[in-house]
Amino acid sequence: MKRNHQRLAYCGVSILVAAAALAGAEDLTIVSKVTFGKDKISTSTQYISGDKIRTSDGSNDTIMEISSGRLTMIDHKKKEYSETSLAEMSAMFDNLNKQMQGNPILEKMMGSVTDVKVQKGGSSKTVAGYTCDQYLLSMGDNFTFDLWAAPALQPPYQYYDASKLRYASMGPMGQRFAKMYDEMKKINGMPLSTAIHTKMMGMSMDTLSEATEVRKGPIPASAFDIPAGYKKKDSPFKGKIG
Repeated sequence: MKRNHQRLAYCGVSILVAAAALAGAEDLTIVSKVTFGKDKISTSTQYISGDKIRTSDGSNDTIMEISSGRLTMIDHKKKEYSETSLAEMSAMFDNLNKQMQGNPILEKMMGSVTDVKVQKGGSSKTVAGYTCDQYLLSMGDNFTFDLWAAPALQPPYQYYDASKLRYASMGPMGQRFAKMYDEMKKINGMPLSTAIHTKMMGMSMDTLSEATEVRKGPIPASAFDIPAGYKKKDSPFKGKIG
């Protein structure tokens, strides 16, 4: 259970710190330090071009093609990948919401979908050379997020829809995170620092992700390739709509 808890927090962080410049803007590579608890440290990297975004945490990658809405999720441990689309993903979450609406056990554990909200704080700080504004996001009483977003780095609107992809396999819990990313569309700028405070089933965890470097410059097309020899599997949304 603890390992699953850590993986859930990691997925949330690696996505929350990933974003993209608007089409036509300069390519960006963003490197972030991710800390679980007191001593578990890893690195997350985002490759951002005018039409594609790749988020990599070393174990799993997510690639979004903005113009087509195509989403690719890569599992390096299994050497597998799957493809889906924003339309397919949105239909699946809408169906899931209808099926699980009013589930008392889930709402007690995580709060209802309507409990998800974001509001702007009153502070600012500098992260990786960019001035960032504070945003506070909560999902019921058990999940709270302290985000710092840089207005000078604007993500495309579609990015937050694509961010829902990693939660496809989490069932009704994933639908809560889908709502969270809908709320994040209210944020002005790209989150460069994110602190997640989690309480669930008697356990608590603090996770911090903060950009350490933002590089500007062309990203080679090969940075968005699927590794050779990886096997394609069915979309995680296949058979879950209807």
